[in-house]
Amino acid sequence: MLINEIPDDCLLAIFDYMNNTYDLINCYKVCVKWSYLIDKRTKKTKYLIDQCGYSSDAVSYENRRLIDSTCLSELFTNLKVVELSSSIYNKVEDAIGLVKNQKNLKGLINSFDEPIEKYCDEPEMLSVYDFNPNILRKCSSLKQLDILCYSLEDLKRDAHYLPNLERLKIQFHFTENPYDGPVLEKLKILELSYECWGRKIFYGFQLMDSCPNLQSAHINMNTDSWFLDETMKHKSLQDLVIQYAGYDDEGDDWNNLKRLLMKYPNLKHLSLRFGNIKDENIEELVHILPNLVLLDVSGCNRVTQEAADIVKDYCKRCGRSIKFYFNGNYNEIESDWPQLSTKHEKISRGFDFMKHCFRKDFNYLSHFLIPINY
Repeated sequence: MLINEIPDDCLLAIFDYMNNTYDLINCYKVCVKWSYLIDKRTKKTKYLIDQCGYSSDAVSYENRRLIDSTCLSELFTNLKVVELSSSIYNKVEDAIGLVKNQKNLKGLINSFDEPIEKYCDEPEMLSVYDFNPNILRKCSSLKQLDILCYSLEDLKRDAHYLPNLERLKIQFHFTENPYDGPVLEKLKILELSYECWGRKIFYGFQLMDSCPNLQSAHINMNTDSWFLDETMKHKSLQDLVIQYAGYDDEGDDWNNLKRLLMKYPNLKHLSLRFGNIKDENIEELVHILPNLVLLDVSGCNRVTQEAADIVKDYCKRCGRSIKFYFNGNYNEIESDWPQLSTKHEKISRGFDFMKHCFRKDFNYLSHFLIPINY
């Protein structure tokens, strides 16, 4: 049988398994019949990104080489999320043309210097190098914002444009003032990376005080100077990850951490990646957090089997159940919590911090957590 004698339904099923942009474009150019079938396949595509894995509603760029983008706007018209990069598109005008042609676009990952997001009509998810709310048609529609270069001063300036923000991911290098901007009422997930030079103060925990309904936070910092308002308790926070690479030579890491954790009495899931936490600190930690059910200190090199025995004995005495992981039993977390992903993904399916963020390094966090109903 010649390949063109294969029934259309069979060919279309084969094309559904193709998720490489280059392959689809090449097949589109074969003949009129294939052009028609490829067009049907691409009209079902919701996600056009660098890495997507196999999914019939997603297409990837894979090898990140320049593509023939002249027919992209014709093939892809129903995209929900698209990634744009100068390493893939010949001209920024091609990327702009693709965005302008989308009627249902909800998310944009823009690696161009050009603020292509200004051509989006009411985006709900945005990942950019920097953020200028003045160029967007309607910032109030944003629910997820991922910014590579930002500051708390910038957030103070912009927060009133973002009343519906539910997830905020920021990487910033310096800040000298606390956050005193608008309350972020709807924020549920906050992810902060603070890279600084010298002993500057980290105000990220003070920002969390302005997020009354925050449920989850992922903090990466390399300073030992933290600002804490110990008079404020945050009762909504349930999930917390702290990556810490500070300069503390005085051994005060535990005292600072203890003061911090006392702010979050309803914490259920905690992951600490500290250098100076020791066995003797662990029992005090579980006392501080009466609702804790998962404690991962595998990133704390000084914690040993002794701490595991302490937690086991404490739970037996107090009638509590705490899953405790350190370097000695870290592999068990994969069998106990198989739903917690460590996969590096550009986008993750489901607005679920524990599933898609808890076990990951900050640098591997997804640009977007795609709601299931998208």
